[in-house]
Amino acid sequence: MSNINAYATLAEYKAYTTARGQTASTDTADDGVINSLLESASRFIDMQTRRQFYPSIETRLYNVPTERSIFLDNDLLELTTLTNGDLTVISSTDYTLLGNRAPFWSIAPKDTSSIFWTYSAAGSREQVISVYGTWGFHEQYAQRAWLQVGTLSAAITDTTTLAFSATTGHTISAGNIVKIGTEIYNVVTAGANTITPVKRGDNGSTAATHLISTVIYAWQPMEEARQSCIEIANSTYQKRFGRNTGESATITAAGVVLTPLDIPATAKAFIYAYVRHVL
Repeated sequence: MSNINAYATLAEYKAYTTARGQTASTDTADDGVINSLLESASRFIDMQTRRQFYPSIETRLYNVPTERSIFLDNDLLELTTLTNGDLTVISSTDYTLLGNRAPFWSIAPKDTSSIFWTYSAAGSREQVISVYGTWGFHEQYAQRAWLQVGTLSAAITDTTTLAFSATTGHTISAGNIVKIGTEIYNVVTAGANTITPVKRGDNGSTAATHLISTVIYAWQPMEEARQSCIEIANSTYQKRFGRNTGESATITAAGVVLTPLDIPATAKAFIYAYVRHVL
């Protein structure tokens, strides 16, 4: 009943719909359906904008550019390791991330550096420069993307056990994306102390051990993404009951209300505003 990398949790959806007087949203019988709708709405947003608003850790490979800069095919939030075509790791003092602040869209050697892009030992220029880091989109990544929500009340001593223990008073919710150290988890259930994720080392991260009292952070999707996710999911959910949450509706001569197939106006505006234009 989990929603993976969704931009809103079940609890947030219910708070939103309850505030709108939709009492059906408090019915736990539909929790699984709503979670699926939230995940589907999130992936719809990704598809329409051509970008993701959740963090993933991965290596992306690039050709040696004909000019100084490498233009990235995804939004880079944080660069961990940059490896040249000859397998030399390039120091952070030798390159510049273009974009002023995350997310970054290009990498270039500093004009004061002696570093230049190199071919592989075999003489290839294709897919030989490696960029390893955290990818995704957040307009305030450094300031608001990760929020402290608790600490470990017991050490995580292996890389396979799913559940972990958080101190009493944590604010972790089912559906959250949380990070401990550099390991990412998608949370399925969150009890008073026991947190159970979908898997270890999620979203491309690596499962690791963690000391007691290690801080736990939860990903905070951009508010516009969260709101759009909820509205799209709610629009679909309400159609099950013949309710219209879209912009317009048609009433037939027999009195049947035909709800529109469009998405809510605010969600549509968000999607249009954040479409990634491919270079």
